[in-house]
Amino acid sequence: MAVADLRREAQEGDLGRDVAIVGTISAAHFCSHFYQFTIPLLFPRIQAEYGVGFTELGLIVTVFYAASGLAQTAAGFLVDHVGPARVLAVGLGLLAASMALVALVPSFWLIYPAAALAGLGNAVFHPADYSIMSRRVEKSRVGRAFAIHALSGTLGYAAAPAVMVGLASILPWRSAVLFAALGGGLVFLLVVAKQRLLAGPQTTSPLPIATGPAPSPLAALRHPAVLVCFSFFFLMAVPTVGLSGFTTTALGRLYDTPIAAVAGALTVNLFGSAIGVMLGGILADRSNHHERIVAAAVFLSAIIYLAVGAAGFGAPALAIALGAAGFSSGLATPSRDMLVRSAAATSATTGKIFGFAYSGFDLGSAAAPPLLGFLLDHGHAAWIMPVMTLSLMLVILSALGLKMRKA
Repeated sequence: MAVADLRREAQEGDLGRDVAIVGTISAAHFCSHFYQFTIPLLFPRIQAEYGVGFTELGLIVTVFYAASGLAQTAAGFLVDHVGPARVLAVGLGLLAASMALVALVPSFWLIYPAAALAGLGNAVFHPADYSIMSRRVEKSRVGRAFAIHALSGTLGYAAAPAVMVGLASILPWRSAVLFAALGGGLVFLLVVAKQRLLAGPQTTSPLPIATGPAPSPLAALRHPAVLVCFSFFFLMAVPTVGLSGFTTTALGRLYDTPIAAVAGALTVNLFGSAIGVMLGGILADRSNHHERIVAAAVFLSAIIYLAVGAAGFGAPALAIALGAAGFSSGLATPSRDMLVRSAAATSATTGKIFGFAYSGFDLGSAAAPPLLGFLLDHGHAAWIMPVMTLSLMLVILSALGLKMRKA
Protein backbone atom coordinates (compact mmCIF):
# COMPACT_ATOMS: atom_id res chain seq x y z
CA MET A 1 0.00 0.00 0.00
CA ALA A 2 2.84 2.37 0.87
CA VAL A 3 4.46 1.83 -2.53
CA ALA A 4 1.16 2.47 -4.31
CA ASP A 5 0.66 5.68 -2.32
CA LEU A 6 4.14 6.90 -3.19
CA ARG A 7 3.56 6.12 -6.85
CA ARG A 8 0.24 7.98 -6.79
CA GLU A 9 1.87 10.97 -5.11
CA ALA A 10 4.62 11.02 -7.71
CA GLN A 11 2.07 10.96 -10.53
CA GLU A 12 0.06 13.75 -8.91
CA GLY A 13 3.24 15.76 -8.46
CA ASP A 14 4.07 15.34 -12.12
CA LEU A 15 0.57 16.49 -13.04
CA GLY A 16 0.87 19.53 -10.78
CA ARG A 17 4.19 20.40 -12.38
CA ASP A 18 2.74 20.08 -15.86
CA VAL A 19 -0.26 22.25 -14.94
CA ALA A 20 2.04 24.96 -13.57
CA ILE A 21 4.27 24.86 -16.65
CA VAL A 22 1.44 24.94 -19.18
CA GLY A 23 -0.46 27.55 -17.18
CA THR A 24 2.53 29.90 -17.08
CA ILE A 25 3.42 29.72 -20.75
CA SER A 26 -0.28 29.84 -21.73
CA ALA A 27 -0.63 33.12 -19.82
CA ALA A 28 2.27 34.48 -21.86
CA HIS A 29 0.73 33.11 -25.07
CA PHE A 30 -2.56 34.82 -24.19
CA CYS A 31 -0.68 38.12 -24.06
CA SER A 32 0.92 37.46 -27.45
CA HIS A 33 -2.46 37.04 -29.15
CA PHE A 34 -4.10 39.84 -27.16
CA TYR A 35 -1.42 42.28 -28.32
CA GLN A 36 -1.85 41.27 -31.96
CA PHE A 37 -5.33 42.84 -31.84
CA THR A 38 -4.59 45.70 -29.43
CA ILE A 39 -3.51 48.37 -31.92
CA PRO A 40 -5.81 47.43 -34.88
CA LEU A 41 -8.84 47.72 -32.61
CA LEU A 42 -7.86 51.33 -31.89
CA PHE A 43 -7.27 52.33 -35.51
CA PRO A 44 -10.26 54.75 -35.62
CA ARG A 45 -8.99 56.59 -32.53
CA ILE A 46 -5.41 56.68 -33.82
CA GLN A 47 -6.60 57.91 -37.21
CA ALA A 48 -8.62 60.68 -35.57
CA GLU A 49 -5.56 61.91 -33.68
CA TYR A 50 -2.97 61.70 -36.45
CA GLY A 51 -5.11 62.19 -39.57
CA VAL A 52 -3.53 59.29 -41.46
CA GLY A 53 -5.20 56.84 -43.84
CA PHE A 54 -5.98 53.17 -43.35
CA THR A 55 -3.11 52.28 -45.69
CA GLU A 56 -0.65 53.79 -43.24
CA LEU A 57 -2.49 52.17 -40.34
CA GLY A 58 -2.51 48.77 -42.02
CA LEU A 59 1.22 49.01 -42.53
CA ILE A 60 1.61 48.85 -38.74
CA VAL A 61 0.19 45.32 -38.82
CA THR A 62 2.41 44.36 -41.76
CA VAL A 63 5.52 45.62 -39.95
CA PHE A 64 4.56 43.69 -36.82
CA TYR A 65 3.97 40.36 -38.59
CA ALA A 66 6.95 40.72 -40.91
CA ALA A 67 9.29 41.37 -37.98
CA SER A 68 7.78 38.50 -36.01
CA GLY A 69 7.96 36.05 -38.92
CA LEU A 70 11.48 36.96 -39.99
CA ALA A 71 12.80 36.81 -36.43
CA GLN A 72 11.26 33.51 -35.36
CA THR A 73 14.05 31.33 -36.70
CA ALA A 74 16.66 33.51 -34.99
CA ALA A 75 14.58 33.28 -31.81
CA GLY A 76 14.71 29.51 -32.19
CA PHE A 77 18.50 29.60 -32.29
CA LEU A 78 18.47 31.69 -29.10
CA VAL A 79 16.16 29.15 -27.48
CA ASP A 80 18.66 26.39 -28.26
CA HIS A 81 21.68 28.34 -27.01
CA VAL A 82 20.30 30.39 -24.10
CA GLY A 83 17.31 28.33 -23.00
CA PRO A 84 13.60 28.70 -23.78
CA ALA A 85 12.59 30.03 -20.36
CA ARG A 86 14.96 33.01 -20.54
CA VAL A 87 14.06 33.77 -24.13
CA LEU A 88 10.33 33.64 -23.31
CA ALA A 89 10.79 36.14 -20.46
CA VAL A 90 12.82 38.54 -22.60
CA GLY A 91 10.38 38.32 -25.51
CA LEU A 92 7.32 38.96 -23.36
CA GLY A 93 9.05 41.86 -21.65
CA LEU A 94 10.00 43.38 -25.00
CA LEU A 95 6.46 42.93 -26.35
CA ALA A 96 4.84 44.60 -23.32
CA ALA A 97 7.40 47.42 -23.33
CA SER A 98 6.83 47.98 -27.06
CA MET A 99 3.11 48.37 -26.47
CA ALA A 100 3.88 51.04 -23.88
CA LEU A 101 6.20 52.68 -26.41
CA VAL A 102 3.37 52.84 -28.97
CA ALA A 103 1.33 54.78 -26.43
CA LEU A 104 4.15 57.18 -25.55
CA VAL A 105 5.69 58.14 -28.92
CA PRO A 106 4.94 61.74 -29.98
CA SER A 107 4.72 61.05 -33.73
CA PHE A 108 2.71 58.56 -35.78
CA TRP A 109 5.74 57.46 -37.77
CA LEU A 110 7.49 56.34 -34.60
CA ILE A 111 4.79 53.70 -34.16
CA TYR A 112 6.43 51.71 -36.97
CA PRO A 113 9.73 51.02 -35.13
CA ALA A 114 7.71 50.30 -31.99
CA ALA A 115 5.64 47.79 -33.97
CA ALA A 116 8.85 46.21 -35.30
CA LEU A 117 10.17 45.83 -31.75
CA ALA A 118 6.84 44.31 -30.74
CA GLY A 119 7.17 41.85 -33.61
CA LEU A 120 10.63 40.87 -32.39
CA GLY A 121 9.19 40.22 -28.94
CA ASN A 122 6.32 38.22 -30.41
CA ALA A 123 8.75 36.04 -32.36
CA VAL A 124 9.86 34.08 -29.28
CA PHE A 125 6.58 32.48 -28.25
CA HIS A 126 6.33 29.49 -30.56
CA PRO A 127 9.96 28.31 -30.39
CA ALA A 128 10.17 28.93 -26.63
CA ASP A 129 6.73 27.60 -25.64
CA TYR A 130 6.85 24.44 -27.72
CA SER A 131 10.42 23.70 -26.66
CA ILE A 132 9.40 23.98 -23.02
CA MET A 133 6.33 21.78 -23.45
CA SER A 134 8.22 19.17 -25.47
CA ARG A 135 10.98 18.97 -22.84
CA ARG A 136 9.08 19.42 -19.59
CA VAL A 137 5.55 18.02 -20.04
CA GLU A 138 4.99 14.30 -19.66
CA LYS A 139 4.72 12.66 -23.09
CA SER A 140 1.24 11.24 -22.43
CA ARG A 141 -0.08 14.77 -21.83
CA VAL A 142 1.70 16.71 -24.57
CA GLY A 143 -1.31 16.79 -26.90
CA ARG A 144 -3.54 18.28 -24.20
CA ALA A 145 -0.78 20.72 -23.26
CA PHE A 146 -0.65 21.88 -26.88
CA ALA A 147 -4.45 22.21 -26.86
CA ILE A 148 -4.50 24.40 -23.74
CA HIS A 149 -1.69 26.50 -25.18
CA ALA A 150 -3.62 27.00 -28.43
CA LEU A 151 -6.80 27.76 -26.49
CA SER A 152 -5.02 30.49 -24.55
CA GLY A 153 -4.19 32.20 -27.84
CA THR A 154 -7.81 31.98 -28.99
CA LEU A 155 -8.93 33.48 -25.68
CA GLY A 156 -6.43 36.29 -26.17
CA TYR A 157 -8.00 37.10 -29.53
CA ALA A 158 -11.49 36.90 -28.02
CA ALA A 159 -10.67 39.08 -25.01
CA ALA A 160 -8.94 41.87 -26.92
CA PRO A 161 -12.06 43.46 -28.50
CA ALA A 162 -14.04 43.55 -25.27
CA VAL A 163 -11.15 44.85 -23.17
CA MET A 164 -9.66 47.37 -25.59
CA VAL A 165 -12.95 48.77 -26.89
CA GLY A 166 -14.19 48.99 -23.32
CA LEU A 167 -11.07 50.81 -22.12
CA ALA A 168 -11.07 53.13 -25.14
CA SER A 169 -14.67 54.09 -24.42
CA ILE A 170 -13.70 55.61 -21.05
CA LEU A 171 -10.02 56.49 -21.55
CA PRO A 172 -7.82 58.10 -24.22
CA TRP A 173 -6.45 55.48 -26.55
CA ARG A 174 -2.94 55.96 -25.22
CA SER A 175 -4.07 55.20 -21.68
CA ALA A 176 -5.92 52.11 -22.92
CA VAL A 177 -2.72 50.79 -24.52
CA LEU A 178 -0.73 51.53 -21.35
CA PHE A 179 -3.21 49.48 -19.32
CA ALA A 180 -2.76 46.61 -21.78
CA ALA A 181 1.02 46.95 -21.46
CA LEU A 182 0.71 46.84 -17.67
CA GLY A 183 -1.15 43.53 -17.89
CA GLY A 184 1.66 42.05 -19.98
CA GLY A 185 4.16 43.38 -17.47
CA LEU A 186 2.44 41.45 -14.67
CA VAL A 187 2.57 38.23 -16.71
CA PHE A 188 6.25 38.98 -17.42
CA LEU A 189 6.87 38.99 -13.65
CA LEU A 190 5.10 35.61 -13.42
CA VAL A 191 7.34 34.13 -16.13
CA VAL A 192 10.42 35.50 -14.37
CA ALA A 193 9.26 34.01 -11.06
CA LYS A 194 8.74 30.60 -12.71
CA GLN A 195 12.12 30.45 -14.46
CA ARG A 196 13.38 27.51 -12.40
CA LEU A 197 10.22 25.53 -13.13
CA LEU A 198 10.25 26.26 -16.87
CA ALA A 199 13.99 25.60 -17.23
CA GLY A 200 14.07 22.41 -15.14
CA PRO A 201 15.48 19.07 -16.30
CA GLN A 202 13.95 17.15 -19.17
CA THR A 203 11.17 14.74 -18.21
CA THR A 204 11.63 11.00 -18.15
CA SER A 205 9.70 10.79 -21.44
CA PRO A 206 11.64 13.24 -23.63
CA LEU A 207 11.11 14.07 -27.24
CA PRO A 208 13.23 11.63 -29.26
CA ILE A 209 15.74 13.53 -31.32
CA ALA A 210 18.31 12.65 -33.90
CA THR A 211 21.87 12.18 -32.69
CA GLY A 212 25.11 13.28 -34.25
CA PRO A 213 26.38 16.74 -35.14
CA ALA A 214 24.65 18.75 -37.84
CA PRO A 215 26.76 19.64 -40.89
CA SER A 216 25.92 23.33 -40.39
CA PRO A 217 23.67 25.41 -38.11
CA LEU A 218 21.10 25.75 -40.91
CA ALA A 219 21.22 22.13 -42.11
CA ALA A 220 18.20 21.05 -40.06
CA LEU A 221 16.09 23.83 -41.61
CA ARG A 222 16.65 22.31 -45.06
CA HIS A 223 15.22 18.97 -44.00
CA PRO A 224 12.16 18.15 -46.18
CA ALA A 225 9.91 17.59 -43.15
CA VAL A 226 10.78 21.01 -41.74
CA LEU A 227 10.20 22.73 -45.09
CA VAL A 228 6.80 21.03 -45.35
CA CYS A 229 5.92 22.31 -41.86
CA PHE A 230 6.85 25.84 -42.93
CA SER A 231 4.62 25.59 -46.02
CA PHE A 232 1.85 24.13 -43.87
CA PHE A 233 1.74 27.22 -41.65
CA PHE A 234 2.21 29.67 -44.51
CA LEU A 235 -0.85 28.20 -46.22
CA MET A 236 -2.88 28.11 -42.99
CA ALA A 237 -2.47 31.89 -42.69
CA VAL A 238 -4.55 32.53 -45.82
CA PRO A 239 -7.91 31.26 -44.50
CA THR A 240 -7.19 32.67 -41.04
CA VAL A 241 -6.53 36.17 -42.37
CA GLY A 242 -9.30 35.84 -44.93
CA LEU A 243 -11.88 34.86 -42.33
CA SER A 244 -11.05 37.65 -39.88
CA GLY A 245 -10.35 40.49 -42.29
CA PHE A 246 -12.06 39.89 -45.65
CA THR A 247 -15.08 37.62 -45.20
CA THR A 248 -17.34 40.42 -43.98
CA THR A 249 -16.70 42.54 -47.07
CA ALA A 250 -16.85 39.60 -49.48
CA LEU A 251 -20.19 38.27 -48.22
CA GLY A 252 -21.60 41.77 -48.04
CA ARG A 253 -20.79 42.39 -51.70
CA LEU A 254 -21.92 38.98 -52.88
CA TYR A 255 -25.11 38.44 -50.89
CA ASP A 256 -25.73 41.69 -48.96
CA THR A 257 -25.05 39.76 -45.77
CA PRO A 258 -25.34 42.20 -42.85
CA ILE A 259 -22.15 43.02 -40.98
CA ALA A 260 -23.80 42.04 -37.71
CA ALA A 261 -24.61 38.57 -39.09
CA VAL A 262 -21.01 37.96 -40.16
CA ALA A 263 -19.64 39.33 -36.90
CA GLY A 264 -21.94 37.03 -34.94
CA ALA A 265 -20.91 34.05 -37.06
CA LEU A 266 -17.23 34.84 -36.52
CA THR A 267 -17.83 34.89 -32.77
CA VAL A 268 -19.46 31.47 -33.01
CA ASN A 269 -16.46 30.39 -35.10
CA LEU A 270 -14.15 31.34 -32.21
CA PHE A 271 -16.23 29.40 -29.69
CA GLY A 272 -16.35 26.41 -32.03
CA SER A 273 -12.57 26.57 -32.42
CA ALA A 274 -12.07 26.63 -28.65
CA ILE A 275 -14.23 23.52 -28.17
CA GLY A 276 -12.52 21.77 -31.07
CA VAL A 277 -9.05 22.53 -29.70
CA MET A 278 -9.80 20.93 -26.33
CA LEU A 279 -11.30 17.79 -27.89
CA GLY A 280 -8.46 17.74 -30.39
CA GLY A 281 -5.93 17.67 -27.55
CA ILE A 282 -7.48 14.52 -26.13
CA LEU A 283 -7.59 12.98 -29.60
CA ALA A 284 -3.95 13.89 -30.28
CA ASP A 285 -2.82 12.13 -27.10
CA ARG A 286 -4.71 8.97 -28.06
CA SER A 287 -3.68 8.72 -31.71
CA ASN A 288 -0.49 8.13 -33.63
CA HIS A 289 -2.05 9.20 -36.94
CA HIS A 290 -2.00 12.96 -36.51
CA GLU A 291 -1.82 13.58 -40.24
CA ARG A 292 -5.16 11.80 -40.73
CA ILE A 293 -6.81 13.94 -38.07
CA VAL A 294 -5.46 17.11 -39.67
CA ALA A 295 -6.48 16.04 -43.17
CA ALA A 296 -10.04 15.09 -42.21
CA ALA A 297 -10.68 18.15 -40.05
CA VAL A 298 -9.16 20.63 -42.49
CA PHE A 299 -11.09 19.06 -45.38
CA LEU A 300 -14.36 19.69 -43.54
CA SER A 301 -13.42 23.35 -42.98
CA ALA A 302 -12.49 23.72 -46.64
CA ILE A 303 -15.82 22.36 -47.83
CA ILE A 304 -17.73 24.65 -45.48
CA TYR A 305 -15.86 27.75 -46.66
CA LEU A 306 -16.51 26.81 -50.27
CA ALA A 307 -20.23 26.37 -49.55
CA VAL A 308 -20.44 29.70 -47.71
CA GLY A 309 -18.89 31.45 -50.69
CA ALA A 310 -21.12 29.67 -53.21
CA ALA A 311 -24.52 30.42 -51.63
CA GLY A 312 -26.06 33.18 -49.56
CA PHE A 313 -26.57 31.95 -45.99
CA GLY A 314 -28.98 33.56 -43.56
CA ALA A 315 -27.64 34.63 -40.18
CA PRO A 316 -28.50 31.39 -38.28
CA ALA A 317 -27.17 29.12 -41.05
CA LEU A 318 -24.02 31.21 -41.41
CA ALA A 319 -23.36 31.00 -37.67
CA ILE A 320 -23.83 27.21 -37.72
CA ALA A 321 -21.58 26.82 -40.77
CA LEU A 322 -18.72 28.98 -39.49
CA GLY A 323 -19.10 27.47 -36.03
CA ALA A 324 -18.64 24.00 -37.55
CA ALA A 325 -15.65 25.25 -39.55
CA GLY A 326 -14.12 26.68 -36.38
CA PHE A 327 -14.71 23.41 -34.53
CA SER A 328 -13.05 21.33 -37.24
CA SER A 329 -10.10 23.72 -37.52
CA GLY A 330 -9.68 23.64 -33.75
CA LEU A 331 -9.85 19.86 -33.76
CA ALA A 332 -6.87 19.79 -36.11
CA THR A 333 -4.71 22.21 -34.12
CA PRO A 334 -3.16 19.90 -31.46
CA SER A 335 -2.45 17.20 -34.06
CA ARG A 336 -0.89 19.88 -36.26
CA ASP A 337 1.41 20.81 -33.41
CA MET A 338 2.24 17.15 -32.80
CA LEU A 339 3.31 16.88 -36.45
CA VAL A 340 5.69 19.79 -35.96
CA ARG A 341 6.98 18.21 -32.76
CA SER A 342 7.67 15.04 -34.71
CA ALA A 343 9.47 17.02 -37.41
CA ALA A 344 11.64 18.58 -34.70
CA ALA A 345 13.08 15.11 -34.13
CA THR A 346 15.16 15.70 -37.26
CA SER A 347 17.53 17.86 -35.21
CA ALA A 348 19.31 17.66 -31.87
CA THR A 349 18.29 21.27 -31.23
CA THR A 350 14.55 21.83 -31.49
CA GLY A 351 14.13 25.57 -30.89
CA LYS A 352 15.15 26.61 -34.39
CA ILE A 353 12.85 23.96 -35.88
CA PHE A 354 9.83 25.28 -34.01
CA GLY A 355 10.84 28.85 -34.80
CA PHE A 356 11.29 28.28 -38.53
CA ALA A 357 8.13 26.18 -38.93
CA TYR A 358 5.85 28.61 -37.11
CA SER A 359 7.40 31.62 -38.82
CA GLY A 360 5.48 30.46 -41.87
CA PHE A 361 2.24 31.60 -40.26
CA ASP A 362 3.45 35.13 -39.55
CA LEU A 363 4.95 35.49 -43.01
CA GLY A 364 1.76 34.12 -44.54
CA SER A 365 -0.21 36.61 -42.44
CA ALA A 366 1.89 39.41 -43.92
CA ALA A 367 1.55 38.10 -47.49
CA ALA A 368 -2.15 37.17 -47.57
CA PRO A 369 -3.75 40.64 -47.13
CA PRO A 370 -2.32 42.12 -50.36
CA LEU A 371 -3.58 39.10 -52.34
CA LEU A 372 -7.06 39.10 -50.83
CA GLY A 373 -7.24 42.89 -50.92
CA PHE A 374 -6.34 42.83 -54.63
CA LEU A 375 -9.25 40.47 -55.29
CA LEU A 376 -11.70 42.77 -53.50
CA ASP A 377 -10.32 45.94 -55.11
CA HIS A 378 -10.74 44.45 -58.59
CA GLY A 379 -14.29 43.18 -58.12
CA HIS A 380 -13.48 39.53 -57.45
CA ALA A 381 -15.19 39.09 -54.09
CA ALA A 382 -16.47 35.69 -55.28
CA TRP A 383 -12.87 34.40 -55.24
CA ILE A 384 -12.21 35.07 -51.54
CA MET A 385 -13.75 31.87 -50.18
CA PRO A 386 -12.43 29.64 -53.02
CA VAL A 387 -8.90 30.95 -52.42
CA MET A 388 -9.28 30.10 -48.74
CA THR A 389 -10.53 26.64 -49.72
CA LEU A 390 -7.65 26.07 -52.14
CA SER A 391 -5.16 27.02 -49.46
CA LEU A 392 -6.69 24.50 -47.06
CA MET A 393 -6.54 21.77 -49.69
CA LEU A 394 -2.83 22.47 -50.05
CA VAL A 395 -2.56 22.28 -46.26
CA ILE A 396 -3.94 18.74 -46.45
CA LEU A 397 -1.31 17.80 -49.02
CA SER A 398 1.36 19.26 -46.75
CA ALA A 399 0.16 17.20 -43.78
CA LEU A 400 0.03 14.00 -45.81
CA GLY A 401 3.36 14.84 -47.42
CA LEU A 402 4.91 15.22 -44.00
CA LYS A 403 3.79 11.70 -43.09
CA MET A 404 5.26 10.37 -46.36
CA ARG A 405 8.55 12.10 -45.62
CA LYS A 406 8.69 10.35 -42.26
CA ALA A 407 7.81 6.97 -43.69
